[in-house]
Amino acid sequence: MSLLDVAQLAGATDVFVFHRVTAHDLVNLGGHGRGAGWAGNIEVDPTVEPWLSTVVGEGIARARFMVPRRLMGPYWASEAAGVDLGTHLVILGGAGTAGLDDERLREVAAMAVALVQDIPAEKRLADELEIAQAALSVATLPRGPASAARIAGAAARASACEFGAVLLYGPPIRLFLADDGWRPAATEEEIIAALLPLGEAVSSGLHIEQDVAESAYPYRPLSSEDGLVARCVVPIGTPHLGLLVVAHSSDAPRGFTMLCQRVLGAVASAAQNVLADR
Repeated sequence: MSLLDVAQLAGATDVFVFHRVTAHDLVNLGGHGRGAGWAGNIEVDPTVEPWLSTVVGEGIARARFMVPRRLMGPYWASEAAGVDLGTHLVILGGAGTAGLDDERLREVAAMAVALVQDIPAEKRLADELEIAQAALSVATLPRGPASAARIAGAAARASACEFGAVLLYGPPIRLFLADDGWRPAATEEEIIAALLPLGEAVSSGLHIEQDVAESAYPYRPLSSEDGLVARCVVPIGTPHLGLLVVAHSSDAPRGFTMLCQRVLGAVASAAQNVLADR
């Protein structure tokens, strides 16, 4: 039996197998769907994740929403079930998973755990290659601000985001948006006004908002009301030359894994060298 078989038994699109390192640290070893794609790149603390806290407290918990919502870490779903098996915690996501009875959920979760022992070595190598390729795609751009829009696009593509922007502080302040993807229905001045406060958020480094609805910087036209669900902001340069901002929209709701964060950090580092002599 494979993880695909297990997923099909539960009607799950995604299967996450978390290993309990400590009471405050669960690490995703692998699974199916995003559980496999995000292997080794999600660490969550169930004591600060409300839904996971319910899974741990009750042993089994279900979630069902009209539209996708953030359930834990970067994972958004409209339906899921979680099973705590002691040393492991299993999340099954997808239509119908919340309708499975307790016995079936425990059975499927145990099968998944039996098939996932550790993060595959090839997955770790693939992650490192992805980081290197994202950085190289920026490092080889022509030097100067004319490359800023291409940097925004490269960052958005590398993190599978719908929105990408580079804000250079100047003077003068300049905004560069990725050529493809989502754009707010707003003027350049309005977008700059929404981005500038994010400079405070990155005063000590990269800033992640796994749910923009809970942001301390809920400024339109780049808010949850405008269709954004998660956002990552990375400073460019030390001292800061500007900001790299990417975001996921409600068209494909998800957050940022640890790999996403490493990729974006590498892109911003390469961007500093491209933009420094502007």
